[in-house]
Amino acid sequence: PTRIKGSCLLHILVLGAAGMVGRKLVDRLLKDGRLGKSDITRMTLHDVVAPAKPEKAGFPVEVHAGDFAVAGAAEKLIAGRPDVIFHLAAIVSGEAELDFDKGYRINLDGTRMLLDAIRLVGGGYKPRVVFTSSIAVFGAPYPEKIGDEFFNTPLLSYGTQKAIGELLLADYSRRGFMDGIG
Repeated sequence: PTRIKGSCLLHILVLGAAGMVGRKLVDRLLKDGRLGKSDITRMTLHDVVAPAKPEKAGFPVEVHAGDFAVAGAAEKLIAGRPDVIFHLAAIVSGEAELDFDKGYRINLDGTRMLLDAIRLVGGGYKPRVVFTSSIAVFGAPYPEKIGDEFFNTPLLSYGTQKAIGELLLADYSRRGFMDGIG
């Protein structure tokens, strides 16, 4: 985050901002006006369809529509060096199972393009990346509580794509390219 006079100012990018989880997250961030102890000073909302632009945000909000899995799209989205990136964009299980290529293109290729775009910025840029995974990374039957020792054994392509995304996020974070959490 950018520091000005002792406080942290945040630029937040939300991928998948038009979806159910994305809309709820954006509403909450707008309501709070801050994330943790840092004031939100700018927000960029992105989805395959244009997310609704908030009317009274109190700070600049940019809205973008497009396919972030297209070559060059991820680089444009992070050109403004967002401090926090919420990666909620995905083709969910039913659609990913019906359209194998689309599921892998968005859920895997798009995620990798985003992580590589961040990695290649350089110059000390190390955003916080929040990746939403899925219970689909685990195979049934599910225990009452899923602990760290429970194996990833996805039964569908979507679960496999999300598990790979988790592993990529962990590896890129381990290498110091970002501060990722799934």
